[in-house]
Amino acid sequence: MYFKLHNLEDYTVFLPLARDTLLSLLAEALSWERKRPDSILSLKSYSLAALQAFIQKQDELVAEKWEQYIARRRSGGTRELFQTREESHDWIKQRAPLKLVDGAWLGHVHRVSTPYSKRHVTKDAWQVMSEEYGDGSLEMHHVHLYGQLLQQAGIHLPQPHSADFIHPRHAMGNTLVWKAAVSQLLISLFPHEFLPETLGYNMHFERLTLETMSAAKELEELNLSGYYFFLHISIDNSHSGHTAMAVNSVAKFLTHVESTEGPEAAEKAWRRVQAGYSLSSAHSCPEFTSPTTSGNEWNKELVEVFKAKAQSAGNVHCPSLVKVDGQTLSQWLALENFSSIQSQERFIAALAKMKPWIRPGDSANSRFIRELSWGGKMFGAFTSAEVDLVRRWIDTLGNQCPQAYLELFDDLSPYPPVQGDIRIHYPLFAPGGLDCLEILHAPDYDFKTEVGTKTILSRLLPLWFTHQCVLEGLVAVPSRTANQTMSAAIRVLRAYNGFASVDSGVAGMDEARRTATVGLIEMGLHMVEQAGLPQPASLKQVLDLWPCEFSVALLHLSMRPIKNRDLLLGLASAFSALHVAVLRSQFLPPTDRGVLRSIIWTERLSFKLCAEGENLAEQSRLEYQRGQELGEKAVTGVCRAINQFN
Repeated sequence: MYFKLHNLEDYTVFLPLARDTLLSLLAEALSWERKRPDSILSLKSYSLAALQAFIQKQDELVAEKWEQYIARRRSGGTRELFQTREESHDWIKQRAPLKLVDGAWLGHVHRVSTPYSKRHVTKDAWQVMSEEYGDGSLEMHHVHLYGQLLQQAGIHLPQPHSADFIHPRHAMGNTLVWKAAVSQLLISLFPHEFLPETLGYNMHFERLTLETMSAAKELEELNLSGYYFFLHISIDNSHSGHTAMAVNSVAKFLTHVESTEGPEAAEKAWRRVQAGYSLSSAHSCPEFTSPTTSGNEWNKELVEVFKAKAQSAGNVHCPSLVKVDGQTLSQWLALENFSSIQSQERFIAALAKMKPWIRPGDSANSRFIRELSWGGKMFGAFTSAEVDLVRRWIDTLGNQCPQAYLELFDDLSPYPPVQGDIRIHYPLFAPGGLDCLEILHAPDYDFKTEVGTKTILSRLLPLWFTHQCVLEGLVAVPSRTANQTMSAAIRVLRAYNGFASVDSGVAGMDEARRTATVGLIEMGLHMVEQAGLPQPASLKQVLDLWPCEFSVALLHLSMRPIKNRDLLLGLASAFSALHVAVLRSQFLPPTDRGVLRSIIWTERLSFKLCAEGENLAEQSRLEYQRGQELGEKAVTGVCRAINQFN
């Protein structure tokens, strides 16, 4: 899963399983979180004051543990994470799968397809991701910093998105670390559908931890750089840092839900926020015992029971027409077939999916339990203890079953849309027959006889609201952004999204408190308003009002950022001409001109670096130039018409 989630465009059939796995992990985390004394679930209903008090209490608990740790060390206690430099090297390596996806949980948030009413929420979340990526400064990029620590420790690992990274020869065997990394990649993947869970995950993951503080100290004691961890101690603070930003995002989101959908919807959204928080909480605690593990232990006990029953039952099941995954019970339980571990595991897995015999999480309504109970055809075949074992196994399945989470929230559907709409749904991959590049070669617009404001805007607006998508997918996976070219692309996206320049500093809550944020999407809405046109609420409405095949093709193309990386960068650079034309036009309100001028300046400097970077490889350079040519062709007619109109 780790590898496929890094390379999703090559494994598009994996999407339904990815979603089901996320649902299972959420259900599992909630089951575990309910047992904790200091659980977020203790907040039965949402209020900002109660949430802030909860976060403050968690900070105080960490501070108290830190004081105790320092007291132990001052009284002669040894290091507690690792004793020797060699042990520290292994500790650093074991955490690499997680640390090298730092920021991934927000990788797909705040897209052109995000409903416009929610952009003030997703923008704040995207800022957290941007700061994880160093705000486009490679030396401050968290994954880059952890890579430097690995090198200092003499640990040489392949790129996290490579197939070699997951090879057992690297001896990274901490299951909880891999599971935490996969949960981070999974929760980012469905940004529209699981926004509450993503915001909740963000709120927990950005909290300060004792391990972070201890690691910073103990690494320095062994003459290794603890700066990666020192950075998280400072940047994750609950006053102006990521914890404060995460709480603020949750507050904005729930206020929005309450004002648009009502208090009941807001409470349901709060429960989903808690689920996301629980997912991060569960996988960040060393004491976390996954129900999946205990379920596997019960599986072993079940196998022993079934083996014993099979030996004594002989061919008693021959008349039974019941089939489990295409085989009769007699075939499954034949001693020659049931002797191998593989066949036993297959049988238990197949039985777990057999409704109505097994209803995960609901042993009382499972037919298998009824048949083993008084009045059932198998009463007496199993002892009371064995029936109880089966019952507990079925109930535990509910903690790992997607349906268990779906049943908590009726606004979530069991399956992703079969026929999705790229203007709304994400992620969505075009069928093999759609040739996006063929559409990108569509004929240029002819404005010789059409120079009215509304006619020009009908061509401009769909491009305007869509075109930044060509960069969005490029920055979704942290390890692919830890280079100079992608750092430049991040700086452009920051400008497109209306972020203020922070130079070498960190904006933190200062950015979240800005009320007059204007990016490309907001400029588009201002142009619509000034022209007296219908105000769209989403990208879908934009493209319904002003259909544009080229814009839809851009969306499909952007879904494959690995394959189309250089082409997308070239396309992005070409859209700068569109920005210049609009800057000189009458379409843009005067208050937005200064912002657009700053965007143009940022992209010119950044795309110059991208172009220079792509010159290193001939094929990359050619693709970049090809993208430029396609983009220039798309905007030339619109720019010409705007200039003529002026």
